[in-house]
Amino acid sequence: MSPSDFEYDVLCYGTISADDLIYVPYLPTPRRDSQVQQDFQRLGGEAATVARVLSTWGLRVAIVGNAIGEDKWGRYIRQQLDALPGVDTRYLVQRADVRTPFCRILVTPDGERSILGYWFDDAPKSTLTEDVMRRARLLSVDVYGKDERDEAARIARRLGRPVVSADAVWTNYSLAHLSDLIVISRDFLVGYFPGVYIYDHALDLQKAGAGAIIITHGQKPVLVVDRHGRPSYVEPFPVTATDTTGAGDVFKAAAIYGQLQGLDLVNATRFACAAASLYIAQPRGQDQVPDLAKVTQLAGV
Repeated sequence: MSPSDFEYDVLCYGTISADDLIYVPYLPTPRRDSQVQQDFQRLGGEAATVARVLSTWGLRVAIVGNAIGEDKWGRYIRQQLDALPGVDTRYLVQRADVRTPFCRILVTPDGERSILGYWFDDAPKSTLTEDVMRRARLLSVDVYGKDERDEAARIARRLGRPVVSADAVWTNYSLAHLSDLIVISRDFLVGYFPGVYIYDHALDLQKAGAGAIIITHGQKPVLVVDRHGRPSYVEPFPVTATDTTGAGDVFKAAAIYGQLQGLDLVNATRFACAAASLYIAQPRGQDQVPDLAKVTQLAGV
């Protein structure tokens, strides 16, 4: 089937939320207050961020995930998503009895962040149906849920659609061996597997059935393991990070975009590194999707 045979290029399934970013000179402690330097809001959640990036770059996207409320944050999310012309929100559930998930994020001058999450476990999760998945070329899914993520991936695989997941690091979980590509944050991985040898863990995931694996490490080299287990490294583009929040989601979106444009795994990773680098180097208080032409130029692909 050609791309024109599908209604959507990508179906983004997963977390839909909002971020309240609070810039501080240092993290507060019990005996030391920290004065807020800047405070602003933006669309958050893995599914919503990936959808935003891909639609900005011209792809057709549908979004499915947790329900949102009719509260302040729910209205904000709806407004932000409806402003994206390439995103179909017809499957987004909004209910008066739901507290909308959101994060309060403290960001320090080095770009690192500390996150408080609200109501994520309580928000009802929408089920992905085969009819909706049939309309898309590819499934993007995150791991931040329960069995509904696995079932979404099963549906996609039954239909012969590629599955790109985020942070599916457990070899005994279905999502890992249902994924054609897993994008993993090294920090997330070692948080659950302290002392793990990264490449060996990637091979263990592949023995369980996973396809290719990309493991990011901030501004250090990215490990790329193709579906045959062959490793390579991609150097990121050095920048001064002002805020690393959302960098992994932008990276994943760019990797998906690169693959849909016909790039091989290494060049798609290089493209993703360029996108993430431009994203985290923005001035504080800005939240622009990196310009596609600038990403392509920086990546050299």
